[in-house]
This record gives sequence, C-alpha cells and structure tokens, in this order.
Amino acid sequence: MQIAEDRLQKGVHGAQAIAEPGAFRSTWPALITGGLALALYARTLAPGLTWAHNGADGGDLLTAALTYGVPHPSGYPAYQLLLASAVKLVPGEPARVGNWLSAISAALAVALLTDLARRTLAEQRWRNIAALAAGLIFATSPGLWSQAVITEVYTLNALAVVLLLWLMWRWREAAIAGRRAWLWLTSAGLVLGLGLGNHLTLALMLPGLIVWIWPLRRAILRQGSRQKRVLPLAGLALGLATYAYLPWAASRVPPVNWGDPSTPAGFVWLASGAIYRDLVFGVPLDYLPGRLVAWATEAGRQLGGGAWGALIALLGLWRLERVDRAWWWTTLLVALAYTAYAISYNSADSSVYLIPTWAMASLWFSQGVAWIAQRIAAWRGQRWAVAGLLVLAVGLPLIGAARHWPQMDLSRDRAARDFVEAALATAAPRAVILVGGDEPTFALWYARYGLQQRSDVTPVNVHLYGFPWYQASLLRHHPVLAAVASEGTLPPLEDFVAEAARRWPLYRAGALDGVVAGLSEAPDGVLVRLGAP
Repeated sequence: MQIAEDRLQKGVHGAQAIAEPGAFRSTWPALITGGLALALYARTLAPGLTWAHNGADGGDLLTAALTYGVPHPSGYPAYQLLLASAVKLVPGEPARVGNWLSAISAALAVALLTDLARRTLAEQRWRNIAALAAGLIFATSPGLWSQAVITEVYTLNALAVVLLLWLMWRWREAAIAGRRAWLWLTSAGLVLGLGLGNHLTLALMLPGLIVWIWPLRRAILRQGSRQKRVLPLAGLALGLATYAYLPWAASRVPPVNWGDPSTPAGFVWLASGAIYRDLVFGVPLDYLPGRLVAWATEAGRQLGGGAWGALIALLGLWRLERVDRAWWWTTLLVALAYTAYAISYNSADSSVYLIPTWAMASLWFSQGVAWIAQRIAAWRGQRWAVAGLLVLAVGLPLIGAARHWPQMDLSRDRAARDFVEAALATAAPRAVILVGGDEPTFALWYARYGLQQRSDVTPVNVHLYGFPWYQASLLRHHPVLAAVASEGTLPPLEDFVAEAARRWPLYRAGALDGVVAGLSEAPDGVLVRLGAP
C-alpha cells in the first residue's frame, strides 16, 4: 500500500502491472465481440410483446413508458426515462423498440467487458484473444442472452455493473500514474447513481468497490482538494436524481401508477420495493441446499454450455489471486454478493440476478485462457498455443450458442401478442376483464393503456384491487366503475365481482382461485365469460 501511495504522490507513470502503456490501446476485441453479440441478439430478438424468459414485466414497463406512468417497484426511473425516450423517438412497435434497447445494452456490456478483460490481462502475450474469449463467452451465456431479446431492466443493469468496474479500473490506472483520477471516480459515482435508478441490486457492488478503493484511500485524500473529494458524491447524487421522475410522473395521474409516489409514503413504498421485501433472503433454510445445487447446475451451463468453461473460470480465479490480489477480491466479492442474493431471493425467476456473477466468471475465464495458452506454449510451442486459444476463445462460445439457441430464439414468439388480439376481439363492448397473473395483466395494460386499443374495456387485477392507489387509478381512467363506488371507494372485491356480473359483460383471464366462486362460467376463446348464477 505504501508503494502505491508513493507512486501516486510522485506521479509515477510506469506501473506496468496496473496501468496500461499508452502505446498499446487496441480496441478490436471489444468491437468484434460487441458487434457479434448485437448480431446474435438481433437474430433471436422477440418481434414484439413477449412472456418468454420471465419477461411478463415488459408489458408493465412499456405501458408506463408510453403513458409516462410509474411501473412496479422500485419504479426503475432511469430505465423508464431511457425507454420512454426510445419508444417516442424510434419508429415501430414500442415492444420491439424495448427489446432492441435490451439487445443494445447487452452488446455494450459485452464490448466493455472485453476491453476490461484486455486491460486486466496487462502485458500477457495473448491478452487480445483471451479478452475476446471473455466477451464471447459472456455474450452467449443464457443468463445475459435471455434478457437481451426481451424488454427488461437486467441488461442495462449488467451494463452498469461492467461499466462501473471498467471506470474503477481506469481510476486505479490514473491514480497510480497521477493522471486525472478524480474524473474517473466522479464518472463512477454518476454511473452508480444512474444504475441504482435502474435496479437497486447495483448496491451489491459496494463491498467489492470498497475493497478496490481501500489500498489507495490515504493517498487519494492527500492528493485531491476538498472540492475534488466531493465530486464523486456529487456524481452519485446527480444519478440518483432520476428518482425525481417518479413523483412527477405520479402527479400526472397516469393509468399505471404503482404506489402513487406523489406522496412521501407512496414514494418510500415504491422506491424501497416494500412489496417484495419478504422475498429478500426469504428462502426457507431447508430449501437452501436445493438452491445451491440449482446454482451449481446453472454455473455449469453458463460458460460455453458445459463444465469446461466453469472449470477454466475457476482456474482463472486461482491464477488471478496470484497476479492481482485486489482485483481478485473485488471480482470475487461482486460474484459472491449477487450469488447470495439470487440464491436467497424467494422467487422462481431469481436466476436473473446472477448475470453479474456470470460477468465476473467471464473475466476469470479470460485469465484461465491466457494461463492455459502460456502453459501450452512452454510445452509444445506457440503454434499449439494459438490453436488452443482459438478452440477456447471461439469453440466454447460456439458450442454454448448452439446448445442454447432453441431456447433463446424468440424471433417467432407470438404468444403474448396472440393472447391480446384474441382477448380484445372476444370481449363484448364495455367488458370488465378480471386478471390475476402478471402475464395477462401487463399484456392487457400494454394494449389498453399503452397502445390505446379498446378504450371501452376495463381490466381489473384482483391482487392489486385492495390498494387505494389502484382503486383511485381505476376510478379515474374507467369512469364507468363509479356506478358501483361509494365516496371514491370501490366495494370489497367479492361485492364488486358480483355487481360487475350484473352490470357489465364480465370475463376472467386465467385462474382466479376463490374470486369468482358462485358465478357461472362459459369458455369464450382465451377468456372465460362469467355470469350471475
């Protein structure tokens, strides 16, 4: 630590193990992996609204973007601002634009990870090809790929994770070389704030980032002025300012207005994700062994579709501990934090929280590939080393892409779109459609509020019905419901359903246990017509 501080104070520019020489700044591996990743995602992109890959939330996010509304907790304000801009500026179906936003975010994450891997390999001879291997193995990992072809927040979160690490690496380079270190640290603060405005799990990066900064803490404080020390916090605050979008959007009383964050209580409920709080570390202890087995199985299929990629990543982790202990700790803590969160999060789709873990494993993979190439070169010569590199850098990603293609390819997926079209074609004028699950709810919201189709139809989610903010939204955007309301409040759900069956054409989409007891049922296409007994 003292050596690092001395170098920082004296402005030494020769820290070869950490800072990259200015004469060697090749970007071709990043350009290749980013371009190939974007081509892969474009070919397998969902054509519109989709439920695949646990992507039902896309309907909610898109509806909120189209109406300047507030989606489900935590509101995702940074993502909403970006998505709303994209769907307004880019022609075409909004759902496809949202899918493209995910694909571009994922491809940028792949390109940045490739460049980060190249930098962390320092002066190793085959670092460009080893970095290429890291980018391709990450691009074809089913975790990232599955989210890159649908409208969701997780590829933007992956981009924030990789960008943070890239900026912090550049910060250490600049800090040891005495070159504008505060610019990189301020940029990292801004990205952290914006990233938290996309997904709160970015806070899981903090332990790893603290470990990365800690060895140079005293030297940084001595070198920077008081104003410079405040800049990273100012960047963080500026990024977090995106949360001001939520009360502004809520004040416009949009049709999608989760929690109504125009009030302080509503804002805290939404931004803190209070509705999901019981899911965090909510897996019962007796379920944890099964979760760990599932994680190990998932790890085996992420890097090249088999165990070899995971073994090479573990080899790289072992190697990294010997060449850069600080980076080893940083990447390991990031991977462990996201792994612990995903394993203990009590939901069926918690595997999406592991994408940053697979990013760290891809960085380790590049270290393992470079080490293997060195061993082959020492044993059989450079030609064999190059052949081995090509097998690992290209062969394993190709195997993974081939194995996962059938599940990842959504280019012909129309299930959500067909449901919406059939439901709206079936529903009688002034129909009320009862929904419970995310898939029919958000798909109908997207059509009814986002695309403004069938303005006479009233979708009612039975699970949200008890929230005052949801009832207020229903009454404001469906004045017909005022006929059964009293002093701005709808009756209890059971009474509402019974009254709706007498007043309007009533349907349900999907199973609604206990809600429609006592009503007659008649299948009607994708819906079920309900009537008074």
